[in-house]
Amino acid sequence: MSSAASCVIAIDAPLPEAARQRLGALSPRVRVLDGAAPEMLSEADVLYFWDQPPAPAAMPRLRWSQFTSAGIGKIAHSALARSGLPLACASGAYSTPVAEMAMALLLSLQRRLPRCGELQRAQVWRGDMSRLVGDASRGRTMGIVGYGSLGREVARLAHAFGMTILACKRRPDVRVDPHFCLEGTGDPEGRLPVAWYGLGQLTEMFRRCDVVMITLPGSPHTTHCVGAAQLAALPPHAHLVNVGRGTVVDEAALLEALRAGRLAGAGLDVFAVEPLPPGHPFWSEPRVLMTPHIAPESGTMPQLSAEVLIENVRRDLAGEPLLNLVNFDLGY
Repeated sequence: MSSAASCVIAIDAPLPEAARQRLGALSPRVRVLDGAAPEMLSEADVLYFWDQPPAPAAMPRLRWSQFTSAGIGKIAHSALARSGLPLACASGAYSTPVAEMAMALLLSLQRRLPRCGELQRAQVWRGDMSRLVGDASRGRTMGIVGYGSLGREVARLAHAFGMTILACKRRPDVRVDPHFCLEGTGDPEGRLPVAWYGLGQLTEMFRRCDVVMITLPGSPHTTHCVGAAQLAALPPHAHLVNVGRGTVVDEAALLEALRAGRLAGAGLDVFAVEPLPPGHPFWSEPRVLMTPHIAPESGTMPQLSAEVLIENVRRDLAGEPLLNLVNFDLGY
């Protein structure tokens, strides 16, 4: 990308004041316009947005845009997506809160915290101890399906708990992650996994796992990557956590494995259909611990997203390649 003569940014997403000041401090060429009014869009070189974007025809000067979400599902068929203009996403921005939620779900399952909640509400001290004694993390093996920015931050946390890491990604020969990464987080150089697998080797990897962590984005290429055959390879004491996308896992196969006792439990923040419909079996399945797709949500969410924008504006001004450009053929 050539060095930008100007960088007028139309802001159609929450932007903290501190981030606004940092953008302005990058260069006098930077100008921030609030809102998506026609007169603002007509001046914009860059669009920063959080929901459905305006049509490119309203932005004749637009050179690139950035979405505040890590996934592009809800804008994949927008006119902006079809325009061919560079579009960056927020991949890596929310890795820390999502990874924390992933580990919270796992630890809750391993240490049987839902059962403790039941006893607390019933005012029962301990009760049947066989239902309370859980598993420690140290010494266990975690297989991470999707070793991008999120998967690498999960790996960093799990490794600190003493877990052995196995990694699965579309191209296991590419160990370095080129996407946005907050300083001190993740595993950008790919040093933590002891073994690497391709998506076609999930069954082989699952045979070695005590825990499976799903961090894959949703796309036609990842739908039902984890199905009955892969789940059958897991030992019955294993736990599965999905903080990627619900479509990655065959939910019917997952329910069957849980009900048959071939899987100890599942922690799910994402589902194939959201909101989860009333009467869905997950609502009442005792081996499932659910959260309503809230893993990225935190008070720092606007600032985390803005970090990617600030870095990309810096790169744009310097004539450097943008981070997190979406590949629409892959769907992320």
